[in-house]
Amino acid sequence: MAPWEGEGFAFPIGDDRVYMVAVYSGIMFVEDAQGALHAGSLVCPATVEADLKTQTKSGKDHCIISNAEGERVYAEFTCTGDFEGCQGPFTITGGTGKFAGITGEGEMISKIQARQLVVVDGFESARQHGEGVAIWPRITYSIPEMP
Repeated sequence: MAPWEGEGFAFPIGDDRVYMVAVYSGIMFVEDAQGALHAGSLVCPATVEADLKTQTKSGKDHCIISNAEGERVYAEFTCTGDFEGCQGPFTITGGTGKFAGITGEGEMISKIQARQLVVVDGFESARQHGEGVAIWPRITYSIPEMP
């Protein structure tokens, strides 16, 4: 799991449609405090499209998980949901250093717990600050052994 905070800007793209560009960040915790991804820093730049009439959304994130040594894991997350959360496949696509060649996948569920909206004067957009939690109920990954 990873508690996160996010900042983004939402723009109207139709009568009942909104497009948001955001960055979410947090710390990843593994349940048993074991493994190479435990306590990694998580940053996910994201885009989200929302339908205000149906109160649904879909999104795409690119996530970077970094350890204390600066080695990285790269992943992608696509999701659908409502204004309280979003869920979908999380795919690990590669990494650096000891994570070179890493692959993996699982479902990710992101829940928003608190949000604050600030309207930008003179422009039909709103800045959003959000807080929530990301959960990976079952994620598997494989790191090739270094020679």
